[in-house]
Amino acid sequence: MKWMKQLFLRRRIYGDLSDEIQAHLEEKIEELVRRGMPRKEAAAAARREFGNVTLTKEDSREVWRWPSIENLLADIGYGLRMLRKSPGSTAAVVMALALGMGMNTTVFSFVNALLLRPPRRVEAPNKLVELWLHNRVASGIQGYLPLTYPDYVYYRDHNQSFTGLLAFDGDPEPVIWNRFGEGQVVQGQLVSGNFFSVLGVNAFLGRTFLPEDDQTGNPQPVVVLGHSFWQQRLGSDPRVVGKSLLLNGTNFNVIGVAPSGFAGLLVAIEPDFWVPATMIEQVTRDSGRLTNRQAYWLLAVGRLKPGVDATRARTEMNRLAGVMEQDHPDTNKNLGATVFPAALVPGPYRGYVSAFTGLLMAVFALVLLIACVNAASLLLARATGRAREMAIRSALGAGRGRLIRQMLVESTLLSGLAGSAGLVLAYWTAPLLLALKPASLPITLRIPLDWRVLAFTASVSLFTGLAFGLTPALRSAKAQVAPILKDEAQSASYRKSRLRSFLMIGEISTCVVLLVGATLCVRSLVNASSIDPGFDTQRVAVATLDPGSLGYSEAQVRSFYEQLSRHIGALPGVSSTSFVNHLPLGSAREQSSAIEGNRSAAGQKGVSVDVLRVAPGYFETMGIPLLRGRDFIPKESESSNQASAGAAIINDAMARKLWPSQDPVGRRIRLGEDTGLEIIGVVKTGKYRTLGEEPIPLVYLPRLPSRRTLVVRTSGDPTALLDAIRREIQTVDPNIAATDLETMQQYMTLPLFPARTTGLLLGASGILALVLTCIGLFGVISYIVSQRTHEIGVRMALGARRGDVLKLVFGHGLAVTSIGLAVGLAAAFGVTRFLSALLYGISPNDPVTLLSVSLGLALVALLACYLPARRAMRVDPMVALRYE
Repeated sequence: MKWMKQLFLRRRIYGDLSDEIQAHLEEKIEELVRRGMPRKEAAAAARREFGNVTLTKEDSREVWRWPSIENLLADIGYGLRMLRKSPGSTAAVVMALALGMGMNTTVFSFVNALLLRPPRRVEAPNKLVELWLHNRVASGIQGYLPLTYPDYVYYRDHNQSFTGLLAFDGDPEPVIWNRFGEGQVVQGQLVSGNFFSVLGVNAFLGRTFLPEDDQTGNPQPVVVLGHSFWQQRLGSDPRVVGKSLLLNGTNFNVIGVAPSGFAGLLVAIEPDFWVPATMIEQVTRDSGRLTNRQAYWLLAVGRLKPGVDATRARTEMNRLAGVMEQDHPDTNKNLGATVFPAALVPGPYRGYVSAFTGLLMAVFALVLLIACVNAASLLLARATGRAREMAIRSALGAGRGRLIRQMLVESTLLSGLAGSAGLVLAYWTAPLLLALKPASLPITLRIPLDWRVLAFTASVSLFTGLAFGLTPALRSAKAQVAPILKDEAQSASYRKSRLRSFLMIGEISTCVVLLVGATLCVRSLVNASSIDPGFDTQRVAVATLDPGSLGYSEAQVRSFYEQLSRHIGALPGVSSTSFVNHLPLGSAREQSSAIEGNRSAAGQKGVSVDVLRVAPGYFETMGIPLLRGRDFIPKESESSNQASAGAAIINDAMARKLWPSQDPVGRRIRLGEDTGLEIIGVVKTGKYRTLGEEPIPLVYLPRLPSRRTLVVRTSGDPTALLDAIRREIQTVDPNIAATDLETMQQYMTLPLFPARTTGLLLGASGILALVLTCIGLFGVISYIVSQRTHEIGVRMALGARRGDVLKLVFGHGLAVTSIGLAVGLAAAFGVTRFLSALLYGISPNDPVTLLSVSLGLALVALLACYLPARRAMRVDPMVALRYE
């Protein structure tokens, strides 16, 4: 490393070298003077004998290691001076590239957070694998299932591939934390007793779980707190270990606090606490889930033993799955097992996340490509203007490689400045994209600009600089020295502009693809926003409640909801209230099979139906039209026997399915294991799963579980009543807290989230592409006009009219635009099919969209050509004939 030290001391070393040479010359001169030679002649003789001093210095430097680095630093300094000479064009190129790089960096920061970052504070995460059940006869993501608790215990106790196999609830539970006499909603996660030990995570305070804390026969009410929860909710109390928390009506003893930064194994999920999985009955009041062989709720992660790889573990898990299938053919039929590398996004879902983020990366890469074409066009123009400079450098001995390096240094300086600006842009835009997340989603996604993001931006900057700078550099290095030094004028014919025209064609075709995709997504968002969900989304407030999670009896639950309904109904501005087990278009779903009549289901093929459980007044409160029959009455909702409720209301999609052209009111159906149910009414069909779904048959039943959603219709803005609703809930029972208290308009952001996100991102990409393309086309046409000024003067001197000049300039612009449109439309026709799953009510090859984009871009291109064409028409022939 001595040479690096010498590099920074090179000025002193160069001075020492010069002093040494000068001392040698002086010594020789003095010797010659002593022999009787005049000093002037002695100096000349000494220099002749010594040789070329400059050449000697250069030869000496070549012996050292730093000449190439020194030359590079000199090129960088010269490149910075050249960029400062034209600040306007430099700023324009940097801004264009920064927009493209910034968008790519933003998307990559999400890719990094979702797919690349390992779990924090976990020991050797590369040794962890996920274990999933796999239905061999199912396809796609539906074929993968988490483990049941009996499955987990079997795999944990019988495998030979893992040093430990942990399990945790993949869907954290909302829990009511009673503190100071009031209920607060917090997020808890059920985990196995070896959860922390397998991950190699030690407690910040206290201890983590032990195997004996998680025994089914004697589960311990202990809790490990999340570090953020401990800091923000408990004020970093150092004596918190040993205290108790009242969670869903059960006292849990605090045994430890997790280390800072640890949030588990799922992206965007940061539990406030962890409790043993065997305490599920106390947390969720689900007493049968630990023994239910059809309750798939546990995500399992194992740590591979030394010398065991994922392939060997997968083979063993499949063997164990075969044993399970033999032992339990009723529940484990066709169920194999597989493993995935552990990551923050579960394995079966990783492909979908990768596809979506890959689509966004490809979209913004195209925007960056357009920016690169503009930068290449600018550098080509600069290269033409600097032809004399390059010729002089070449005449003075600069090799072709040195000329190319100088141009590439300047282009990479531009891309480096753009990359730095892109990082700042990504830092600003990532929180804006996170703001699109619906408030009802209980996720916390952190987007750090870590070393992976910095490395990605640096790589993109370097590649971009080389990509758009290479062609101008090669053309500059090919300059013919003699003609240029003789000041021979070189007109820019169409052939000389062919490269720029090809670049412009590529830019326009890329812009067409992006604009078509953006227009499709924006129109899809408009369609999704205007889709009738089957209920009135205006002036409605909702809140989710679950008194049963506190261990309330059925009578206490019924009393709570009756009192709450009276209190809320008495609020000024409230028109009506009701309840539903879950709202349409959410993640919860209940399905069953319906058979016409009251006969046995044996041998009969039922109709698959969705099920919603509602209270009287639900249809009025939600604004769902009752087409025939009547609503439920309180007596039908109060029945203690679910099978004997006897009444059902169906939507008209189910009426058409079972009784086309007939009145279904008064008829009977058999739903699952229920006895015959009488149809008492028919309501309008709505949207229940997604906004883009086809009509789905649905049955409404009057019997509700403990967990319900309160629906409140107001006469004015429901936002003003949210605080009053929260207060009334606390008044009726201070131990109960509402989750997802919001307006229906806020709730609807969840089903609109995919369309809104793609519409915004692709819309932004389309606008950026259009602006950059217009700037590029204007620049290319302007440059061609300036280079053909002499030709235009000759034409006008020979009798050409202004209209002929306009036709000449417009003809070139239209030719480039037409070819670009044709190529772009062909590419868009094949590419947009990948958007079909994201579109609502519009085909990916919608002819109206393709035509409107073509006409719009052609009009914009004409406008971009008009200003240069107008300038060309005003050329004075006498001035133009003298123009070089």
